[in-house]
Amino acid sequence: MAAKLIDGNALSEKILAAVRQRMEETKVVPHLVAVQVGEDPASVFYVKNQKKQCEEMGFKYTLDQLDVKTTQEQLLSEIERLNRDENVTGIILQMPLPEGIDRRVVQQAIDYRKDVEGITPTSLGLLLQDRPQMVPCTALGAVELLHAVVEKIEGLDCTIVGRSEIVGKPIAMLLLSMSRSATVTVCHSKSKDLAAKVASADILFAAVGKPAVIKGEWIKKGAIVIDVGINRIPLKDKDGKPLLNEKGKPKYTTVGDVEFEVAKERAAYITPVPGGVGPMTTAILMRNTLEAALRIKNAL
Repeated sequence: MAAKLIDGNALSEKILAAVRQRMEETKVVPHLVAVQVGEDPASVFYVKNQKKQCEEMGFKYTLDQLDVKTTQEQLLSEIERLNRDENVTGIILQMPLPEGIDRRVVQQAIDYRKDVEGITPTSLGLLLQDRPQMVPCTALGAVELLHAVVEKIEGLDCTIVGRSEIVGKPIAMLLLSMSRSATVTVCHSKSKDLAAKVASADILFAAVGKPAVIKGEWIKKGAIVIDVGINRIPLKDKDGKPLLNEKGKPKYTTVGDVEFEVAKERAAYITPVPGGVGPMTTAILMRNTLEAALRIKNAL
């Protein structure tokens, strides 16, 4: 029997509805500022989506566009200005940053109360201590998708493939916080016999960023699979030649890190790509943004 799909679109809509309701109840309007240095194409795309989502939610959104030649000292000064501005309730630092700027130094400078991405040392430290305030959006969205199909993970083997600071590691901390009786394994590119580690997982989080790197035949029968990967790959015909659109440009499709068609025949539950973790990331960002605004309002 094919796996049941975990619908990220449906769950994200519930989260956004709850955010709208809380805004109405509290009368608080968040003001989110995105700091962008230069005009990286991917960053520009994300900024447009952030602006659109914030406007749909009724948030105030400001793009703080800085020249690509901005120095680290100048950027730190701008972050400090935003920290002091009582009208600003949330700060996003857009990636990537130009060469010569240490992202960790700049992230550390953000007021943790305004850290809607959960990337400051304070935010991550509170998560480690089981006292989370702001949690990285994709990591929390992925774990909430797990919550949607299973409440308790005591005695289960949870495997995470990927160890990034904003996805793999926070997922591990969240799973450990859910249940001290679960076994959490974090794998990466240097892990020996990855197939065996995946095959032992009752719950699998794939967060590598490589299309179909997790083979479907590795998935344990009856497992829960949360695929965090979002990869754009060119479409090809039966002869392996690229398919072109009406303008003669290659057609692309979006796939995850898990070989979906095979995996869905083995798993009990699986997230689709797209339509799984992706919309959850945006919804969690909106919820974090409102929570930051409420925290700032109560502190002032």
